[in-house]
Amino acid sequence: MTSDRPFDPPSTARGSRDLGAARLPFPDISGRWKMVISWQRPRDEKMRDTEGTANAEAVIRQSDGKITMEVFSSGSDSRTILAQPDTGANGSPVLHYMYEVEPKSVGSDAGTLYRGAAILRYDEYSGELSGNYWTSQFSKGHFKLVKERSTTPKSSAEYQTVDAVLVTALAEEFDSAKAAFSENSQQDGGVRAWRDVLTDFSAPYIAGTFYVNERPLFDVALARPTRMGSISTGNIATLLVERLKPKCLVMSGVCAGNPGDLELGDIVVSELAYQYDEGKRDTAGFSPDHRQARISVQWLHAAQTLRPNTLPSYGKPSPYDQKQWLLQKIFKEIDPVSHPARGRYFAEGEWPETVEQLMQDGLVELDGGKVRLTEDGVRRVQRSLVMDVDPPSTLPILIKTGPIASGNGVVKDGVTWNSLKVMGQRSVLGIEMEAATIGEIARQAGIEWIVIKGVMDHADPNKQDRYKSFAARASAEALRLFLMTRFEAAMAAASEG
Repeated sequence: MTSDRPFDPPSTARGSRDLGAARLPFPDISGRWKMVISWQRPRDEKMRDTEGTANAEAVIRQSDGKITMEVFSSGSDSRTILAQPDTGANGSPVLHYMYEVEPKSVGSDAGTLYRGAAILRYDEYSGELSGNYWTSQFSKGHFKLVKERSTTPKSSAEYQTVDAVLVTALAEEFDSAKAAFSENSQQDGGVRAWRDVLTDFSAPYIAGTFYVNERPLFDVALARPTRMGSISTGNIATLLVERLKPKCLVMSGVCAGNPGDLELGDIVVSELAYQYDEGKRDTAGFSPDHRQARISVQWLHAAQTLRPNTLPSYGKPSPYDQKQWLLQKIFKEIDPVSHPARGRYFAEGEWPETVEQLMQDGLVELDGGKVRLTEDGVRRVQRSLVMDVDPPSTLPILIKTGPIASGNGVVKDGVTWNSLKVMGQRSVLGIEMEAATIGEIARQAGIEWIVIKGVMDHADPNKQDRYKSFAARASAEALRLFLMTRFEAAMAAASEG
């Protein structure tokens, strides 16, 4: 997206786009239809019936002028070869439909694949599709289709466009995003009521309008796939972007964070994303072929101005958290003195007091110019890894913008960070599975995108889930703040223009 403005703001709470202007000349017939097939065929040597009726179900999909119709019955299934919308002599909508029928092994008299063609007329008063058909088996007949309205998923005519599609990879991330974007007492504004939307393309989602000070700011759809990973996430994101025509595609959730830059609970914002395991592997090793997706310059500048101290998950660490942070860094053979997070965990004067207290407790000792764990200190850390399972409520989190590397597997080897440096990207902040896919889908659609994820582990053998829920919550809060600033900027630009 190359506009000087972040994007155009919604004009109303639910009508942020002129849906009528996007309406096709041919009516939208997407959805599920009950179908009655009246058939006739020549009598054969087995003297089978020459006419009768059969019930079936049709699923029609329509997008960007393309129409497909699948028909399912007890004896066969059919799929579209060609469906061409047209206008009859009296100006009424007509669908020219060519199809291929695959008989089932049971419940069908037909033995092989055959083809057919039909001319279906749409009655705009009754809402019915009907017309004659002919097949390559020399049979013919009549189709009558009546759209299901009461218990079926919504058709694409009923899908409302939104301003933002928010995708998460896990159920816990979905719940955290829903909570963060809902109106509550901790933050101003939010979605007052979510509505469940069933679809005819296997991508259910919830949707709502985000309000600030009684003013509708943007419409958002929130969805997740049935399992994590780029394939499942890519499928649902593609379908929702195609149907809902959003201005941006965004994602929140959890990731592994680079231990040299980030602490557990910190937040990574995608400056760019790429698939790090894409390339060629041969006897000489792996040769990467990285294709990067970058967020826009406007969104990068906005992301770099995010400050975490307004988030509900932000807070000063307790004395216990300070001690555990110091002990675990030494346990992992990371110098806590030079670690970039030390200043966030220890205010001026607190560091020497904490070290002195740990020395008095017999948990650390000085070894030359460094602090090392005593045997009691090692046991203390090992015990905490087992006993400290509840997530923290607040942390002195940092929001940092940089590259995110996506891969097809969960990493806990502790060496992938060095591998990424060797492969040409030395400043990777996060490792996860979906960001590159989100970036590519948005790039192809020509819309804005961003992925914001919280650090739940460091992709090392000490990987555990204690920080998972905190990371999911904090990342959703950061994404909420980011979208608020973007849409408010868009609204201000529109009013000035």
